[in-house]
Amino acid sequence: MNPMTTMFESVPSQRQSEEVIEVPALSAVERYKEIIAIATDAATRQRKLDEVRCAELAERIASTQHEIAEVRDRERVVRMGAALHWEQAVEQLWDERWFKMVPPPVPDESVPPRPQGEYNRAMDLAYQALEDSLAKRTLLRRKQKD
Repeated sequence: MNPMTTMFESVPSQRQSEEVIEVPALSAVERYKEIIAIATDAATRQRKLDEVRCAELAERIASTQHEIAEVRDRERVVRMGAALHWEQAVEQLWDERWFKMVPPPVPDESVPPRPQGEYNRAMDLAYQALEDSLAKRTLLRRKQKD
C-alpha cells in the first residue's frame, strides 16, 4: 500500500441515515411547461416595458422634431433679417464711389455660442450705427453748386 493514501480517512457518504426525502417527481413535459410559462411571463413583462418605453421615446421624438422646426424657422428669420440689413446697407452706401461693394460675408462659425438674441441685437446696433454715421455725414457735407 501506498503510505500517502493511508493517511486520509475515507470520505463520509452524503447521507448517513437511511431516511428517504420525498421529492415530487416532475416529468420532462411538466418541467418544460413550467420553464415555458416562466419565459412567457418574462416576455410579456418585457413587452409591456418596451411599449411604455416606445411611447416615451415617441413623445420625445415628436417634441424634438417640434423644437427642430422652431429652430429652423428662427434661423430662416435671422438669415432674412441679415440679408435685409445687408441690402439696406448696400443701398445706403451705393452713392459712395470709394466704397467697393462686396457680396455678404459667410457666417463666422468660430464665434462662441450665445443666445441668438444677443447676436440679433449686435446686428441691429451695427446697422443703426451705420445709419447714424451716414446721417451725420450728410449734415456736414458741403452743398454742391448747381
